[in-house]
Amino acid sequence: MILFSGTSNVPLSEAVASALGVSLGKVEITRFIDNECRVFVKDDVAGQEVFVLQSLSIVADQHLIELCLLGQALKDLGAKRVTAVIPWLGYSKQDKAFRKGEAISAHLVAKFIEAAGFDAVITTELHSENVLQFFHIPVVEISTHTFLADTLRRKSSPPATRGEALRAGLSLENVIVVSPDKGGKSRSDRFAKEVGLDIAYLEKSRDRQTGAVNITGIEGTVTGKDVVIFDDIINTGATALKTSEFVKRKGAASVYFLATHAVLAGSASIDLSRSVIDEVIVTDTISVSDDKRFDKLFIASVSSLLADAIRKQTK
Repeated sequence: MILFSGTSNVPLSEAVASALGVSLGKVEITRFIDNECRVFVKDDVAGQEVFVLQSLSIVADQHLIELCLLGQALKDLGAKRVTAVIPWLGYSKQDKAFRKGEAISAHLVAKFIEAAGFDAVITTELHSENVLQFFHIPVVEISTHTFLADTLRRKSSPPATRGEALRAGLSLENVIVVSPDKGGKSRSDRFAKEVGLDIAYLEKSRDRQTGAVNITGIEGTVTGKDVVIFDDIINTGATALKTSEFVKRKGAASVYFLATHAVLAGSASIDLSRSVIDEVIVTDTISVSDDKRFDKLFIASVSSLLADAIRKQTK
């Protein structure tokens, strides 16, 4: 078994390789002066079970092409089976045409991956189940629900003041999940059910003239509770910001924002760092650059989850 890495998330690839007890395969990835990608696989992969780890994160288009070129090169070299390990499957939000004239981008991305010669895909926390039907090769989707809940359990409760020592061992008995919006209700429900937590639902109204959405109430109580807002992606964080402010006003003891994929678009990092949210817990499916990191951000590695999934594929 050989594991290769694209350029999008080398630290995660190295962590997965370490968990598997292997070294990363040797590959040279360069770009011509016009930015066209060129890959050169240096290892002998003939007859081998091969895995390529690449997240389709910024810049998604470039990393997708890089992944596909790696897949084709490995197949041309006679690899027995090539699996794409895609911790963050970019374009997965574009799983339908929202208006006439739009491409169903997730469908086309699936075709690219298949055309490159990949025999299977391992991915993490898809934004939409619709994406699975676009593939005609096996897809293993890893859930991070229990992983994130366990990370929260191991984490400390927030300090009363900045710099104070944190008290260890947050008990999930006092935790409640709050579903922030209609679109995320099913995800919040699945998360709460899988980890055995109670859930409360926000009530909202929309201004017919402006289209603005306002939180009008909550079904359930958060007074004195440690609130968890769960989502698969942190994009701008706008929904979590509004939700956290509302539950704090309703007496929540603390607020945690849990998400698998840390896109952190625009001013998300700044906004979250200044918010009433006590801690933002994400995974390393996307490599978070130094300029997007902030004091409240905790990154938990999914390397062990991916390594386990790879081991199962090789049995």
